[in-house]
Amino acid sequence: MERPSARPAATSLTRSEAALAGLAGGLLATAGMLVFGLATRQPTIAELLADAIVRLTPLAVIVPLTEALGARGKHLLFAVVLLGQLATGAGVAALVATRRHPLRSSAIVLVLLLSLVALIDFAIAGREASGAANAAGPWAVGAAMILMVTLYAGGYAVTAAALGRTRAAPPMRAARRELLGRSALLAGGLVLGGGVLRWLGPRLTLPGQAAPQDATVGPRLAGDAASPAALAQALQLGVPGMPAEITPNDSFYVVSKNVFRDPAVDGPSWHLTVDGLVDHSMELSYSDLLALPSTRQYFTLQCISNEIGGDLIGNAAWTGVPLGELLRRAGVRDTVVQVVLHGADDYVDGIPLSKAMEPGTILAFEMNGAPLPQAHGFPTRLLAPDTYGMKNVKWVTRIELVDEVLLGYWQVRGWNDDEPMHTTSRIDVPHNGTTLRPGPQYVGGIAVAGSRGIAGVEVSTDGGRTWQPAVLKAPLGPYTWVQWLYAWEAAVDPDSPFAKLLVRATDGTGVVQPPTVHEPLPNGASGWDAILVRVDQPSA
Repeated sequence: MERPSARPAATSLTRSEAALAGLAGGLLATAGMLVFGLATRQPTIAELLADAIVRLTPLAVIVPLTEALGARGKHLLFAVVLLGQLATGAGVAALVATRRHPLRSSAIVLVLLLSLVALIDFAIAGREASGAANAAGPWAVGAAMILMVTLYAGGYAVTAAALGRTRAAPPMRAARRELLGRSALLAGGLVLGGGVLRWLGPRLTLPGQAAPQDATVGPRLAGDAASPAALAQALQLGVPGMPAEITPNDSFYVVSKNVFRDPAVDGPSWHLTVDGLVDHSMELSYSDLLALPSTRQYFTLQCISNEIGGDLIGNAAWTGVPLGELLRRAGVRDTVVQVVLHGADDYVDGIPLSKAMEPGTILAFEMNGAPLPQAHGFPTRLLAPDTYGMKNVKWVTRIELVDEVLLGYWQVRGWNDDEPMHTTSRIDVPHNGTTLRPGPQYVGGIAVAGSRGIAGVEVSTDGGRTWQPAVLKAPLGPYTWVQWLYAWEAAVDPDSPFAKLLVRATDGTGVVQPPTVHEPLPNGASGWDAILVRVDQPSA
């Protein structure tokens, strides 16, 4: 008498079934990765991979994408990496299914393949996976990888088994189970996808464009309102459309190398190390830093990638410790050439020792009277006069004195290392494309040249053929922008209703801003800002 078979042989999956199971595993693994990242407050594997992609992408590609999409382009990249994870999960499973392995063998192969993928991710992410950006250390990355592989294998196995049972069931029952199973998978995917999209939604929204304006900008001028005294008074009272003399913290531009998440530094546990070529190393806590003698100064910060007329510039009141005083306490050796600053996000850049010892160079811990916001480098960041934003390291954790010039994070990617901030001027009033009524109109904006200061600003309302001086408001400090204002008698031109307005500034050394337009890469933008407005009689 034959003994009945204890269990039928495991059934292999078709390619589409395996892909569906792999997608389920990918969804589960991605959800687990995001939850783990939130729970540990560490960058996820997807973030590290996105950071690595940015690091390996040429600046010639990054700069135009940043100009087109702004900071949200980084968040789009992160979303693409997440979708890539899901596609990898489905693709790897489909690849295994073509070999027609039994389900148990397929699961083993899948775990091995996903482990290989995780190791590749780790290799691509490089030192950032275990650097300062990961306060929990390398174990967090390893634990996240193990969690993802386990969740993927579990999601795959459960879904594959369900699909296998569906095939073995009677036709009507199989069809019903298949429909229910796939509906459940779809519902789970929609729930997870919806949650991720809700989480990312505000970050994925592309910058909106300002609606076209078709009205007179600011009040119409009359009588002696065009006199220098009247313009100076208007600057004191405030002109509609002009930027605030002090940029509010929540309006101040933010740029960082980090794709999705900047480091969240905990003040009580933070410490600052000063070492290298010093007589004695120092380690300061946050309370130690606040207890040091400090200074308050106004300072205009501008990103080196700011375009002509761009908004990656702001002016604020900063309170901090003079870096030179801190270095003198540590004892600077004669062989020191550069002061290198390390950030909590593994960002590195340096400034010459002479720049570090200037009175205006500080380690700021307050911005506009409030503790330094997290996005601007809490607990402390560097502010060095005449330098672009990339030199002013945020989330500083270490100051190292060295005897050679070390290129920073962006310099090794193509930005100029020692280019001082160019003289910059911008037209803020009226806005480009505005329609103006004939008559007296304000033309105004800002100009900055670092510690060189601004000696004068000139405006042209006829495309550069003639120039007229503008009235300047006194700067708040030696490192800040100035506001300028000019009264223009706008008139209808019978040949063309359009007028081209330009601005140029002269710095405190007497050098006039050059007219030739240069793009930001690699030295920072230069050239005159120009806008086009329409002067027309209002329709009846």
